[in-house]
Amino acid sequence: MRVARLYANVPNAPERPRVADPDRRRRIADYLAGGTAIGHRHGPAVLHTDGLWLWPERFVTEVLESGLAPEPDLLARMHAHSYRAPAPEPGERLTDDALRAWRDGPPRAPRLLITYYVRVDDETTPERPLSLLRRSVTPAGGVTEEAVWRDLAWHPTNAFISERIEDELREVEPAQAAAVLDRWCTAWHAEALTRRATA
Repeated sequence: MRVARLYANVPNAPERPRVADPDRRRRIADYLAGGTAIGHRHGPAVLHTDGLWLWPERFVTEVLESGLAPEPDLLARMHAHSYRAPAPEPGERLTDDALRAWRDGPPRAPRLLITYYVRVDDETTPERPLSLLRRSVTPAGGVTEEAVWRDLAWHPTNAFISERIEDELREVEPAQAAAVLDRWCTAWHAEALTRRATA
């Protein structure tokens, strides 16, 4: 059983996926509220499992209220299961497996050196940039360059080599990158709700 990463020390880390779309938030929350509960029926100490993954119930509130979602591998499993969590048969063995996995924690994150950048021009600021980028370097020297798109996911980019003359790339701390992502997530979520209300 694999434990979902909690991002406990940095709950709003830039690595944590964000979801602005209200319908997708609801589908993710439905999956996270499903599966089989380990512990009491509801509450902060309750864990849920789909038989492969294990996560805390508080993830439901985090995705609905803030758009903070679990890691991409778990999101991919949700999508593959049409956002309906499998519910393994409850029992002593499932509980023992879940609690053992919970004590062991999630697998170690890959060792990467990640540097974040914002693209700004004369009319924008690092707090409200044109775009947000990251460069990841593996211990073996592999480099990946990505930018955040409107779906709030990281996608490959060539922006580091195609800088427009009027733009400037500035390195920012992870907390600043997370703040930009949170601001965009909140704004785009509000826009989606407004569109829905006026449709």
